Amino acid sequence: MLDLVVILICSKKISMIKEVIVIIVCILFSHNLLAKNYEQVALIAVSSQYDETKISKIKSTLEKANYLVTTKYLNQVVSDFGYVNTDEERAKNLINALKDKQIDIIWFVKGGGGGINLLPYLYEVKNKLTIVSPKLVVGFSDVTAIHTFINEELGWKSMHGVVASYNEEIIPNDGEKPIINDLEPLPDILSITQNGIQYENIEPLNKQARKEIAGELRGGNLTLITSLFSTRFEPNLKNKVLIIEDVGVSFRQLDRTLHQLLYKKEFDIKGIIFGQFYPLDPRDEQRLIYKSVIKRFAEQVNKPVYYYPFIGHGRKNKPVLLGNNVTIKCDNKSAYCTLSQPGITTKN
Repeated sequence: MLDLVVILICSKKISMIKEVIVIIVCILFSHNLLAKNYEQVALIAVSSQYDETKISKIKSTLEKANYLVTTKYLNQVVSDFGYVNTDEERAKNLINALKDKQIDIIWFVKGGGGGINLLPYLYEVKNKLTIVSPKLVVGFSDVTAIHTFINEELGWKSMHGVVASYNEEIIPNDGEKPIINDLEPLPDILSITQNGIQYENIEPLNKQARKEIAGELRGGNLTLITSLFSTRFEPNLKNKVLIIEDVGVSFRQLDRTLHQLLYKKEFDIKGIIFGQFYPLDPRDEQRLIYKSVIKRFAEQVNKPVYYYPFIGHGRKNKPVLLGNNVTIKCDNKSAYCTLSQPGITTKN
């Protein structure tokens, strides 16, 4: 009888210990002590060929910023179309990086073209990718195709920001000729994922934009986004806040594409943010004509439209978190609005 009492008492104590452990773990999570460190970086390239001589500098630059960097997913054998490799090889390297348990960040070396070719391969292994630990994909331009898959199909958040080979640390400006993103430093990923972002000077372009909006941020390069329209890979943008930018399009081409948005059968978004569309080193009249096209669109579409030409292929390229919530608030006392996003705080 005594043995039975001892067993019951011990069982009760073990149960209480388990409850205490659960409570401690919950407290740690609530205080962000188990937050993801975002320090293990895999460099990747799935678009146009890159300059292999830059990889050593890119790696050392990231390591100086306290990242642990691997280049094992870089495998360049330039294809006939000038892509990094064949579609199959590029897809295989990206999928392996996405599945790598040791990696926190997948940082694209360069954009260009060809990323959209990988979508069938990514969809083929979608079920396998949904069970792996989420990675933070970083890049822009042609990387938009990958962002779209990551946000839409896996539900992961990603960072629209500088690629590894074009930023202030890799290509410091010598004062002679402007270069894409040469005035944009590497983003502090740990700080952004923990604390979020906030940008002032977001210009509202219509009366609808003066009201506060909130929703999930999606988008990227306008050419890539419209390339997915009416395909099996078209993302669901309903109730999303869309952010777009582009390069190498004339103001007339931009006008035509914006009419495509106006004529789209389903375009039930919360609002739209325009990044940079004018050339890298624009004249005043170029800034004016591109903004005039965008303002005309703002007058025609019954959605909030904002202007922030510091995201995209310009000398600046401010990071934003795609797949994450975004809020835009306007102060009646100011001509501008404020864009803010929360961080990504808990370990996945």
